[in-house]
Amino acid sequence: MKTKSFKEELQTAKRRSYAVGAFNIFNYLSARAVIRAAQKLDAPVILQTSTQTVRKFGPQELGTMLRQLAWNASVNVIVHLDHCQNVEMAKACMDAGWDSVMFDGSHFPLEDNIRMTKEVIAYARHRGVYVEGELGRIAGVEDDLQVDDDKAKGATLEESLYYVRETGVDAFAPAVGTAHGVYKGTPVIDFDLVKALKEQIETPVVIHGGTGLDEDTFRRLIRNGGAKVNVSTAIKHAYIDGCKEYIQNNPDKLDPIDFDQYLNCAIGDIVLYHIELFRRDMK
Repeated sequence: MKTKSFKEELQTAKRRSYAVGAFNIFNYLSARAVIRAAQKLDAPVILQTSTQTVRKFGPQELGTMLRQLAWNASVNVIVHLDHCQNVEMAKACMDAGWDSVMFDGSHFPLEDNIRMTKEVIAYARHRGVYVEGELGRIAGVEDDLQVDDDKAKGATLEESLYYVRETGVDAFAPAVGTAHGVYKGTPVIDFDLVKALKEQIETPVVIHGGTGLDEDTFRRLIRNGGAKVNVSTAIKHAYIDGCKEYIQNNPDKLDPIDFDQYLNCAIGDIVLYHIELFRRDMK
């Protein structure tokens, strides 16, 4: 069921000092597992799809499946497109029923990023769709998106304020030192930037690269203003590692339903952990 829009959910989270969990799903099983976990906690949740997943299934087929799952849920489920670098794909997903899209023009010069983000927003406004934008370059690998460590670039407060003001994005993802994939060391997080943005703009801040951060880092980012936190790699690990564990423990068992249930629980445990953590300091 739909009770709040993407923008309303994140504004509520910002106001009450918690974060909405946004989990990257890749098939029916993973989407259903995320929703079931959110329902156990009676918490809103965001189902994120990568552009790679959209290309694999097609916008119409994937959108129809996710809309049906969201509609039948007992909590607010928002379907969101993650890290889209192609304006036409963003438009195709909006037409296919996505509630919100992230246009990632961070690899372009600032003015080009602003121009393309505004084009996506203009298309979205007539369709009741909301837009997340990004500034700076977040290191790591996320499906077919790869940014080497030496190419990563943190967002500055001055450019962030300018970008948000010029584009009018509904949610803003600045590069603050987090990374996609598995961390190779201890990340250096710009907590002050997140806090300054919370104080100086109404637009909710999004934290990318949630997998692998410790609890103190999560809670500090959320207290400082992170209203949406993305988790992707941990979901993939739960799925793939769960497959390996099940087959190793049940080498002669031929029961697809039991196999799926095992994976559902593996993914659900990861989602439950993160949602509970993201809401721990909720006011």
